[in-house]
Amino acid sequence: MRKRKKWIAGISMLLAAVMILLSACSGNNGNGEASLSKGSPSGGQAEGSPTASLTGPGDAAELSRDPITLKVYCYGCPSEGIQNTPMDQAIKEKFNVTFDVVSGDEQKLQAIIASGDLPDIISLTGSVANMSDTLIQGGLVVPMDELIEKYGPNFEKYSSLALSMMRKLYSNGTNKVYFLPQNVQKSYELINRGGFVGFFTRWDLYKEIGAPAMNNEDDYLNVLKQMQEKHPETKDGNKVYGFSAWTDWGPWAYTISYPFMHGYTDVSDLYMKQETGELEDVFTDPDGIFWKGIKFFNKAYRMGLFDPEGFIQKNEQYTAKAENGQLLVVAANWFGGKALMKNVGTDLAKYIAIPGPFPVIPGVYPADNPLGYRIGSAKAITKNNKYPERTMEMFNYFNSPEGTRLLFGGIQGRSWDMVDGKMVPLKNEITDDPAYREKEGIGMYANILGGLSELYPDDDGKPSVPGVEVDTSLLDEAERDFSAYYGEGLKYPGQVYDKWIKEGKLKSPTNFWLAQSMIKYSTDAAQQASSKAREYFMANVAKYIMSKDDAAFETEKAKAIEEFKKLGMDKAYEELRQSFEEAKKLASEITQ
Repeated sequence: MRKRKKWIAGISMLLAAVMILLSACSGNNGNGEASLSKGSPSGGQAEGSPTASLTGPGDAAELSRDPITLKVYCYGCPSEGIQNTPMDQAIKEKFNVTFDVVSGDEQKLQAIIASGDLPDIISLTGSVANMSDTLIQGGLVVPMDELIEKYGPNFEKYSSLALSMMRKLYSNGTNKVYFLPQNVQKSYELINRGGFVGFFTRWDLYKEIGAPAMNNEDDYLNVLKQMQEKHPETKDGNKVYGFSAWTDWGPWAYTISYPFMHGYTDVSDLYMKQETGELEDVFTDPDGIFWKGIKFFNKAYRMGLFDPEGFIQKNEQYTAKAENGQLLVVAANWFGGKALMKNVGTDLAKYIAIPGPFPVIPGVYPADNPLGYRIGSAKAITKNNKYPERTMEMFNYFNSPEGTRLLFGGIQGRSWDMVDGKMVPLKNEITDDPAYREKEGIGMYANILGGLSELYPDDDGKPSVPGVEVDTSLLDEAERDFSAYYGEGLKYPGQVYDKWIKEGKLKSPTNFWLAQSMIKYSTDAAQQASSKAREYFMANVAKYIMSKDDAAFETEKAKAIEEFKKLGMDKAYEELRQSFEEAKKLASEITQ
């Protein structure tokens, strides 16, 4: 994702190539290195630790501690090759494992799979998730049931329903576990610091124009236009836009923010209304939430609010624009940060979800999601991995609250510490660096190693990651200012949203629907149609968003829907709806 490269984009050609190939064949220890010597926050040895994981149902023997290097495919990692961040040092201290990273997007991973020269660990990025059966049929990934029994008790403890789902749906009929879930979540009493994905707006500039009340999305666009007119350029002369996008995550920038702000989530290739469980086709429904979102971006473009470079740039360029103040709105809560404050010169510069123009702000509360991202971003041990036992031991650790704390919270003594019995994020020269998370390696291996969500609770029912439970003394000035503006006694954005929700003016659904979450394609034809449709959309999205008027947009939309049907998406969606009927029965079976 960090380097501009051209890769084979035709998934059907890649699948053919694959089949041809297959038929033929803690703190600072004084010297700057990270250390985990402090152990778990509560003291003593944590259940997720390596030594603890070596005993259990399989009564496994102790594993070697000789140094090994594992080649991992890391979606969007900032650098390739041998890694040596403090996170890497901590992992090496714990497991004596070094990572050799291969980074890229889903097209690069498709090309790697087609070549057969797989790294030791992969995660199923984007449309590669549709290749699960192909990977199993070709012997490219290994079954992990015995490994889980001997070295992975945390998977049964924290992710048992997801394992059942993997056996039933993603095992090519073998009833074995070939893929491990990512982002398993459990609900509990907590008001999050802010939203998660959607539309996050520059608070300082919104407040500067008087923070006008907004009741619908047209109000929102007009407010953004006022902000842009007052600040048409950054201090270094770059044009300011309301919205932008990027290309190397597939259609993500177009399929998440708008639908999620209207209460939808994605399941397989369909949208689901999270409150009701109702399913909706994506590319082929002319009145669906997807095309409403594209029309919203078309309106923004015609008002001069949509960055045309969004059709060609990578996520790296999008991130840089967010940090330089070139964007008034970003698509998720992780963009901007301290770099934005530093670059624009005010502590009030922060992207915050503003209540009012949309009916939903996602992620105000932790929601049950026992299947995680299902097959999306699921990780696998490949046939080339010479150390599957040690790999599973490591997976087991990171499928625990302690491992989650390391992945997302960083190293005790560097990023956080225990103060009066509580985990407290630290403010120091390390964490004050705008590039702190990237330099520390925090979140870098979430898709490769992680199994639980950043919000997953510890065994005591409290957050497992420092900073999830809001410490108001560590809030940004912008968060305090925003919250005070919306009500006396409100201390952080999540409390603002919680107040609006209780007043009936906003929603943040947390419903989990098991059957809907288990729908999947059952034929290669449908999977290939899905991949081709994603490619077609990304190749033509500029035409839809840049349409000169409503009539032109409707014409382009009709042409696109017809093309999606020619690619087979109407039949693919029907296959998913048939799968839903089967999933209802399966949901009953695996929960008995």
